[in-house]
Amino acid sequence: MNTRINKYLVISGLASSRRKADEIIASGRVTVNGNAITDLSYKVSDSDMVQVDGVQGELKKDIYIAYNKPRGEICSHRSFGSDKTIFDSLPKSFSNLKIAGRLDRDSEGLLILSSDGTFINNLTHPSKGKTKSYLVSLKERVSEDDIEKINEGIKLEDGISKMKALKVSDKIVKITMSEGKNRQIRRTIDSLGNAVVKLVRIRVGKYSNKSIEPASFVFVAPEEII
Repeated sequence: MNTRINKYLVISGLASSRRKADEIIASGRVTVNGNAITDLSYKVSDSDMVQVDGVQGELKKDIYIAYNKPRGEICSHRSFGSDKTIFDSLPKSFSNLKIAGRLDRDSEGLLILSSDGTFINNLTHPSKGKTKSYLVSLKERVSEDDIEKINEGIKLEDGISKMKALKVSDKIVKITMSEGKNRQIRRTIDSLGNAVVKLVRIRVGKYSNKSIEPASFVFVAPEEII
């Protein structure tokens, strides 16, 4: 099966995106079977030895990535009007990846995506007990009484909101939770007469990475997360 060279660099871990792959190819850093390749339309087969700066990539049977979602993008495989989805910022070859725990349009931060359905289930199913952490900036000051109420569990229309809150500053709270009701953190804060100004997911499972630029991704190993 022949694969366009820039796509091959991405799926073999030699480039972080097709745009970056195009830059690498044009710079003359790519060789196929020892021959330098600068033709962006060049196609390679699975038996070809593809290297960047002498380093050979490895085709992945399953793909695991961490993506830093910016505010305004939606976590959907389908477009809705003019809304931009996370897949508009990712390589087209990633368009079928499954999302481990969506973030709403107004939230930002860490997303884990993979082609491995079992991995996604192990990361997201409540019975597995895997947690996610968020830094939540609030409109009004948060009291110790509010923190206590959150930790005891606040009743919402679809059940008790279970999460752990830690006060970081007067208007910033760190939230850790394993469940994921729709807009749960925002509704929990609303019930206290306060409002979320900014919500950033900072950890999924064991994984946290502050160096990923907004709308960018890195390849990860499943053992880094679960």
